[in-house]
Amino acid sequence: MFGMGSRIDTVLGQGAEFRGNISVDGGIVVDGKVEGNINATERITVGAHGSVRGNLYAPEVVLGGKVQGQVTASGRAELLATAQLEGDVRSPKLVITEGALLSGKVGMEAAPAVAEAADYKFARK
Repeated sequence: MFGMGSRIDTVLGQGAEFRGNISVDGGIVVDGKVEGNINATERITVGAHGSVRGNLYAPEVVLGGKVQGQVTASGRAELLATAQLEGDVRSPKLVITEGALLSGKVGMEAAPAVAEAADYKFARK
């Protein structure tokens, strides 16, 4: 689930809950519960125990848990066997593993720049 070269800067562990929007310069792993949008400059991973009620914006999104919202990945989106997505996916590359549940539309056109889609700007150090 954690590929080579992916930077994980933020982890919301199992049992943790967060309400509000999250912006991360890097990657984030969610194994807890989030109510709000998540924007990352690298990868968003929702683990098998994670749940998100909100939209996800990142170059790469990997889902293993429950998501109610839109997924916008400018590079690649992946739904693992344990994923349950209720919402649309927009990504030029999409992998859906057998067993994953998807209730929504799929758009395989090139997604807009992630920061533009989420109306967030990050200043690199």
